[in-house]
Amino acid sequence: MRKALFPLFLFLIFALVLSGCAANLPVAKDTVVTFNYTGKTSDGTEFGTTVGKQPITVLIGEHNIIPGLEKGMIGMKAGEKKTVQVPAAEGYGPHQASLVIQVPRDKFPKGEELKAGMEFMTQGPQGPMPVRIDKVDKDTVTVDMNHPLAGKDLVFDIQVVSVRKATADEIAGKVPITPVPTKPEKTPPAPVKATP
Repeated sequence: MRKALFPLFLFLIFALVLSGCAANLPVAKDTVVTFNYTGKTSDGTEFGTTVGKQPITVLIGEHNIIPGLEKGMIGMKAGEKKTVQVPAAEGYGPHQASLVIQVPRDKFPKGEELKAGMEFMTQGPQGPMPVRIDKVDKDTVTVDMNHPLAGKDLVFDIQVVSVRKATADEIAGKVPITPVPTKPEKTPPAPVKATP
């Protein structure tokens, strides 16, 4: 009887070890990570947060987030917190003077009051892109097509909520990335068939 139970005992220990490893899976290429963040510029100005909102879920290794943030998350596990310093070169890149251009005022809708700091969307070569007005003159409008955080060093306070291995279909881009449920989902009861 003991000999018959020994393989079952080994299997159970092996299964427990594997399940414990999955629970502590570190952030790495081809993992799906759900995390919260608060992002600030190096002078402390906050530009975004998910704290108290919906966390972000991304596939690591597919350029879904800025490189410096992804690099800073590698090796973290669910529940861990960390502050990640991201230099401009690993964030939104340098501010490029070639992306600051002057546009004739008559290219904008007549009668619309334009002011420095206004943002709007325009069609770029790769789709819609945000543009900011830097300066408004009588005949020209100076617009900046750089990302608003280009040229700035960034600081992210992050907390990893969950980590799981990505499926082959997620890696191939065939299905959307879905977060790991943080609470067990309730399954509705099965319908009861009436008996004649």
